[in-house]
Amino acid sequence: MSTIFGIFDKTGQGLDKSWIEIMKKDLLHGNPDTTGVWQNQQTALGNISIFNTPESLHEILPFKDNESGLVICSDSRIDNRSDLAGRLNIDQAELKMMPDSKLILRAWQKWGIECTTNLRGDFAFAIYDEPHQRLFIARDHFGMKPIFYFDHPEFFVFTSELRGILVLPLFEKKLNLEWFLDFLLNASRKKFDTFYEGIYSIPPGHQLVAQHGSVTLQKYWELTVPDRLFYKNNEDYIEQYKALFSASVKNRIRSAYPVGSELSGGLDSSSIAAVAQKFLVAGNKELHVFSRVLPEKRNLDLDDNDDESPEIKLVCDFCGINNIHRVTMEDQKITENIRQIIQVNQSPFMNNYAAYNLNAHDYAKAGGVRTILSGHGGDQLLSNPAWFVYKDYVSQHQYLKLFNDVSAKGTMHEIGLLRALLIMYRLCFKGKSADKKSNHLKKMDKLGITKNFIQEHGLNEKYLKNREADYYAIKSNHNLITKITSRHLNDRIEITRLMAAQENIEFRYPLFDVDLILFYLATPDELKYKFRQGRYLHRSALEGELPPAIQWRSDKHGTINPGLARIFANDASTIKTTFNHFLKELQKQNTPVFDEKMIEKLIFEPDEKLFGYKSVINKYYQLISFEKIIENKFAV
Repeated sequence: MSTIFGIFDKTGQGLDKSWIEIMKKDLLHGNPDTTGVWQNQQTALGNISIFNTPESLHEILPFKDNESGLVICSDSRIDNRSDLAGRLNIDQAELKMMPDSKLILRAWQKWGIECTTNLRGDFAFAIYDEPHQRLFIARDHFGMKPIFYFDHPEFFVFTSELRGILVLPLFEKKLNLEWFLDFLLNASRKKFDTFYEGIYSIPPGHQLVAQHGSVTLQKYWELTVPDRLFYKNNEDYIEQYKALFSASVKNRIRSAYPVGSELSGGLDSSSIAAVAQKFLVAGNKELHVFSRVLPEKRNLDLDDNDDESPEIKLVCDFCGINNIHRVTMEDQKITENIRQIIQVNQSPFMNNYAAYNLNAHDYAKAGGVRTILSGHGGDQLLSNPAWFVYKDYVSQHQYLKLFNDVSAKGTMHEIGLLRALLIMYRLCFKGKSADKKSNHLKKMDKLGITKNFIQEHGLNEKYLKNREADYYAIKSNHNLITKITSRHLNDRIEITRLMAAQENIEFRYPLFDVDLILFYLATPDELKYKFRQGRYLHRSALEGELPPAIQWRSDKHGTINPGLARIFANDASTIKTTFNHFLKELQKQNTPVFDEKMIEKLIFEPDEKLFGYKSVINKYYQLISFEKIIENKFAV
């Protein structure tokens, strides 16, 4: 969870040595453990380090290997350390003290730019090869660690955070209109660009080489559907999946500090917490869990959704988890949370998860926790309901196979003949929506964008195209891949990482594991959805690790953010005062973004109804700080 940054001179004329210090000063927020800068005439590298793994406690970055002339800055956790050590002839005594950055450097010395294909874990690093005067930068397979860059004709600049580029005098801030329009539509982007024209994010599974006069972006890995595995029986698939899932969790609890986990009561977070607790207890440690729940004193006008306190208690009791932190929305205000994020990020953000969950960091910090495990990504791939399996049976006319699975005769999921036939009927003959396009456009109305602005920028077509994309309609393993590799999931990871780092906290994601995901994709589809149970393989692998009521639950009555309406109602006075002023300004604009009637309605709504306008409120308070960049595209 460190911050890396650097500048590379592509012309050979030399750097302004003050620039790297300017970057360092602006990036120096939170409470880092160490900071450092290395530079010569052509290149400058910086590291603002927050320790987490045991091996990082005495790490000094940037690090230069004088013998080879290689310099590295790094924000990395390498999981296949033992495997790499064997291939690199590193003995266990040396490995025990070796930080991940030096392990990466050794991998580079052996394999060069091919080193990334041999690494597993979450990493972002830059290596300057001084003898060959070239800079190499790599980002991990799923993009857990961000790297942003700006390719100027004379200089190449990179950083873990946007602000490291924005502060430099060589960068002119201009709005990226395409990003802005997608932001307004809540669109799932494929491009790895940003709010600012000219700044890009290195995509997951990519590496970059900068040398005299050129910068080359290369893909070193891409998630594709692997060849199917053929095991003797289902138990073999389940055992291997369990081993890989356990290894993924174990790798991500490697920390010199207390470890925590999100726990919502759902299957993904519960399974991660259960396995993490087992490993930690074996090492005489205990897991902290952070559960978002409703306050003890309920407000019937605001707290209309149940939380999952009973399920959370069931998991904690079963697993012997005692460090339970109940996180509520009682005292949170949406405008204040957005202000905090904008102050750090210096850009609007696509995913609002961090704005709704900043207070969880306070609980973690108080417990000395520097790692929080998250089940993010599970719904999109590993534990996706995989309803497409039954649809495939219908399209292939495998009715007997479908009936046998639906009825689940002789299993704990068995149902009666009439109910099985009813489910079969619905699967085979249930009609489709008569006007899907119209339904999508009704959802767009809630975004509160004016009709003139929509027409001027062709937003209806853009919105429909996005809603019909594969990330919304999962029909196969290929669609699963499209969803988990879309920018949409990565946006949440990036903004969550940034805000957690302010408190020296790092989020880790066991369900984004290369080997685990490749195995899951290679298993038979019927293990993804079986006996009317989505997530079947994942559920089966958790036998004995979770209470059966959680392992096989088919409902999720709560949300990941119970009581979210409070964060808007608590802020009603500020919101309504601001929008009253904004309404007067709107009437002076030729083509404002936000709809005047929507704003009028928002102002006169009861406080407890403001959550219904969350899209307009979130976007307005993010954009208000950037009117000079947005110019006439946003009315302020």
